[in-house]
Amino acid sequence: MYGLSRMMLVMVACLTAYTILLVAYMAGAVGAIIVLGLIVVILKRKGRIFTAFGTAQWSGEDELRRVGMIGAKHGLILGRLEVAPGANFAGRLKALLNVRMKAKDACEQFLAPVKRKPRDYPLVKLPNAVHTAVFAPTGVGKGVSCVIPFLLSCEDSCVVVDFKGDLASITAKARRHMGHEIVILDPFKVLAKLKFKSATFNPLEFISKDSPLAIDDCNALAQALVVRSGEEKEPHWLDSAEAWIAAITATVVQYGQQDKGTRSLQTVREMLSNPQKLDMAIKLMNESEAWGGMLARMGGQLMHFVDKEKSSALTTVGRFLRFLDTLAVAENTRSSSFDPARLRKGRMTVYLVLPPEHMIQPLIRMWIGSLLLAVVRGGLQEKDKVHFVLDEASSLGAGMEALNDAVDKYRAYGVRLLFMYQSLGQLKKCWPQGQDQTLLSNTTQVFFGVNDQQTAEYVSARLGEETIVVDSGGTSRGTSRQFSETGTSLHGSTTYSSNSNSNWQQHGRKLLKPEEVLALPPQIAITFTPGVLPVWTTLVRYFEEKDLFKRRGWLHELSSSCRVFTASAVLLVIAAVAAVALTNAATEKIQRDQQAQPWQYAVPPERWSP
Repeated sequence: MYGLSRMMLVMVACLTAYTILLVAYMAGAVGAIIVLGLIVVILKRKGRIFTAFGTAQWSGEDELRRVGMIGAKHGLILGRLEVAPGANFAGRLKALLNVRMKAKDACEQFLAPVKRKPRDYPLVKLPNAVHTAVFAPTGVGKGVSCVIPFLLSCEDSCVVVDFKGDLASITAKARRHMGHEIVILDPFKVLAKLKFKSATFNPLEFISKDSPLAIDDCNALAQALVVRSGEEKEPHWLDSAEAWIAAITATVVQYGQQDKGTRSLQTVREMLSNPQKLDMAIKLMNESEAWGGMLARMGGQLMHFVDKEKSSALTTVGRFLRFLDTLAVAENTRSSSFDPARLRKGRMTVYLVLPPEHMIQPLIRMWIGSLLLAVVRGGLQEKDKVHFVLDEASSLGAGMEALNDAVDKYRAYGVRLLFMYQSLGQLKKCWPQGQDQTLLSNTTQVFFGVNDQQTAEYVSARLGEETIVVDSGGTSRGTSRQFSETGTSLHGSTTYSSNSNSNWQQHGRKLLKPEEVLALPPQIAITFTPGVLPVWTTLVRYFEEKDLFKRRGWLHELSSSCRVFTASAVLLVIAAVAAVALTNAATEKIQRDQQAQPWQYAVPPERWSP
């Protein structure tokens, strides 16, 4: 139906052009010149562009529609683009005749009202972004403006870091209505009052002892449990802790029994904290032929630790596994109540709830690393995407190898990451030794509510410089008098002079200076995405536009297309009636002119037929 509406609007444009020509004809030669001149001015109206010092500018609606950021059904909502394309008839006509633009977008842009209400401005999304990093300080609305709108509109599977539980309480019901299986890992029962049942998750349950990658999975789990800052003076102890945890985990995977509850991280913790059980485990490893002797090799490596070195290494291990010694975590990690593979196979949303007062960094890292591994196990594909929404991503700490791999390697597995940071300084702390630049180069960046100088300077420099015209000039006036005395008479003269000058020069100016970035209202977002000019949008808070997130089926699409079709038909009828009326008027004018001055329309004698 949109295609038919577009054809009718094209006919409206043609009839309008025909009507304008008739008006120009009826107005006479002078009127025709005026009308044609106005048409040329309207169609060719374009300010002079200076490029001597830079060409920085903001993205317009036409460009954002071209790249699919306006009119997209999915993607992170960046807010509304406050523009008024209704005043630009040439832009409307260009969109209507653009064969590369969808019929629906072309019709909506052509019929857009001249004066728009805030809710009528086009919505900008990120449909094609792989990974995204949002930078905003605490309290300016990362949750209500970015995370919650995304969860209310995205139908793909998601893993959400939700420390306070507010994201689950607001969006879980809506996502269940989308057909998602809702899983809430809430060991401390933060959401118990809302009658959300906490799920359980044992990562060892999904490591098959028959898999050739079992040892790699154990090493990855150990790496996630050992938190690094990137500034360790003696990394040997952290490396040793990883070796101990990986080796004992591999032993539990190989010989533990899930039905007896001995195949979990709790068993790993028991072995590493009990000297007798630890010695028995090492002996079992050395005598094992599992995985082609690899488990025995890991056991032999542990035997190199003796006396004080062994004690220090096990002390470091205990520091990272101490979180398993609480009843809440023990209950949550003994077994699994869901299969993380369903993140890929169907629709699932997993909320990771840890209150700030019980913030356990190894536990959240273990959850994220294991769920990432579950997605990657499904193989290469990009059809079923899984979004990891990492609110307060700095809480994950530095040196998490799973995230490093996810940024630059897991795109082809359908993994999409959404990082939330408070500033670039926080990012650099979490991604040390230049890794922050790797993250920035692989993500779309969104900034709002900037409140520190380092981030403001980065945004200003990233925006670039534009070329502006600076006018200068002045005005001067002067008066001079001359007098001379001859005898008894006095002669004199007075001279007045004035002059003015005006000149202009091109100068370079940053699109936004750092102090201007700091002064922006917190609801203004600046987005940098590859291949697109910087985007200036006004954020959408989910509680201000609740209708935006209501599920609309085929009936809504049908009613929308019917409205466009009706408006197009009405315009076509009006344009046709006006064209017929003016055609009749022009015909009558020609007839009157023939009667008033017949000699002008008579056939000259030389053209008479013999």
